[in-house]
Amino acid sequence: MASLKYEIPLLDRNTRFALWQIKIQAVLAQMDLEDALLGIDKMPSTLTDEEKKRKDRKALTQLHLHLSNEILQDVMKEKTAAALWKRLEQICMSKTLTSKLHMKQRLYAHRLEEGASVHEHLTVFKEILSNLEAMEVQYDKEDLGLILLCSLPPSYSTFRDTILYSRESLTVDEVYDSLTSYDKMKHLVVKPDSQGEGLIVRGRQDRNIDDDRGRTQERNHRGKSKGRSKSSNRGKTCNFCKKKGHIKSECYKLQNKIKREAANQKGKQPENSGEADAVEDYSDGELLVASVNDSKVSEEWILDSGCTFHMSPNRDWFTTYETVSEGVVLMGNNASCKIAGVGTIKVKMFDGVVRTLSDVRYVPELKRNLISLSTLDSKGYRYTAESGVLKISKGSLVVMKGQRKTAKLYILQGSTVTGDAAVASSSLSDDDITKLWHMRLGHMSENGMVELSKRGLLDGQGICKLNFCEHYVFGKQKRVRFTRGIHNTKETLEYIHSDLWGPSRVPSRGGANYMLTFIDDFSRKVWAFFLK
Repeated sequence: MASLKYEIPLLDRNTRFALWQIKIQAVLAQMDLEDALLGIDKMPSTLTDEEKKRKDRKALTQLHLHLSNEILQDVMKEKTAAALWKRLEQICMSKTLTSKLHMKQRLYAHRLEEGASVHEHLTVFKEILSNLEAMEVQYDKEDLGLILLCSLPPSYSTFRDTILYSRESLTVDEVYDSLTSYDKMKHLVVKPDSQGEGLIVRGRQDRNIDDDRGRTQERNHRGKSKGRSKSSNRGKTCNFCKKKGHIKSECYKLQNKIKREAANQKGKQPENSGEADAVEDYSDGELLVASVNDSKVSEEWILDSGCTFHMSPNRDWFTTYETVSEGVVLMGNNASCKIAGVGTIKVKMFDGVVRTLSDVRYVPELKRNLISLSTLDSKGYRYTAESGVLKISKGSLVVMKGQRKTAKLYILQGSTVTGDAAVASSSLSDDDITKLWHMRLGHMSENGMVELSKRGLLDGQGICKLNFCEHYVFGKQKRVRFTRGIHNTKETLEYIHSDLWGPSRVPSRGGANYMLTFIDDFSRKVWAFFLK
């Protein structure tokens, strides 16, 4: 035991006091002196007064030897180990409200920067927690776990959602383990030489599986001949894609861009470039998201439950537009597309009504127009799918319809209104205008609409002949006037009114669900009877 050496740093104002305390307590425990920190009066009664004083002097000496000069000069007047220990806590770990506020601010403001080390982030987080525990500040473990999740950057949103929605409760230790494992897996993932801009195309046919294996083997074969050294470039940043771990000459995004430009000049696509075209006919498979590397921009709108907001690559479709300088769209393989602007687009729906999509992101690199179902849901719309038709409604009004195509995507039934057509009313035919006014006015009859048109209440629009309207036939109002009843009664019980009300959704205390009333027309006396 005498040959053991303890390399404990001297305590100064930059030392983590909570950890230093644990180390010093361990040293004193090895020397059987830990009782001295409690005070001479609290030492075991089996010791004599001389033994207690000897123990206290040894413990005091050990504490003095592990203090820096700036700390020692503040505590040199303390004569016992317990008094010195208490004084050190006051200097290095004050429990005042100001110290607690400062430490809590550090806890809530602690953030993990993009690309920074997760290990260092957790180390600082644990240091703050240990200081708070030394100040006797208690936190619920679930609250600490949520605070740690909130400190993660936007690139960890998928990890955060997985943690939150996969369990009903969590602790900070579970977040520690999950975050550490997730960080290790991120460093183990081998990036391919080229990456498509779509999510995943997954099929069940053997033919597709064999093709995927062939492409994988070919990519692996290429990777052996020109593998990049991750150890030498780990701390470097690419000047093209701004990501860490490689340099510009090894950037796969730059290589893919050069290949695409060369292929466009030759009039053909490069072979084995890793780009997946949008699948339009895919039997017995699942297409999660259409690829953006298609050479032709589609004019269809896809109703997508996976995107976070409406997106379009067509700049000339926007009726209002505002340029933005920041913002990206993340794909399923962590590839990013820059958002160039935000605006509104007008779309003529299946019923002829022109509706406006607001907050549409202009993403030039996309090849598909996407309508976000989650955005519509947040605005109070409801969507249901049945028999290949997706209906989006608000209340009882169906505002959009989507038809399922062969690629198992729901395509919007409608067309985009571009340019001046969004303002000019003459772009609609007279039949469409008549149908539009007919639905706006609650399926009013043709004669009623003609009368309103004569009075100039339909913006000067003429009315054409209406087609057969099933809703109008089954829901039209009855035009026969109700006759007014006249009863001249001269005595009681000559004429009686009766009414049966019910059933009620909530029965009465006696179990009745109906109420029968009788009213005498002459005296207006009312009898009420409750029925089951």
